[in-house]
Amino acid sequence: MEVFRRRLKEAREIREVSQKEVGKAIGVSRSAVCYYESGRSLPDMEQIEKIAEFLQVDIFWLLGKEYTGLIHREGNRIMNLSEEDSKIIRAIHANPDLFKYLLDAPEERIAKISRLIRKQD
Repeated sequence: MEVFRRRLKEAREIREVSQKEVGKAIGVSRSAVCYYESGRSLPDMEQIEKIAEFLQVDIFWLLGKEYTGLIHREGNRIMNLSEEDSKIIRAIHANPDLFKYLLDAPEERIAKISRLIRKQD
């Protein structure tokens, strides 16, 4: 479960919690969490559910069943996005000028773009 071990570590580091804290939250030792992150062992489903809850991530994201995770750095949480949302975000990031333009005042700039689109219809 390569994806699980990587995402466990990623989510733990984003939340800024130690392996010991994760272990305590799910009822295992720090070394057990270390083994999960290294891929040497896997937790059972009950523990995976507890890990997802404790780290505030979607269990499907944690297991690598779908890629809808987006890290929200300010809140240290992982949010789920639709595939359409992900496409829009990737397209904006691919255009640095547009990205900077929107980043400056997102709500105002998006409202302006929306008005322009409505005028064309």
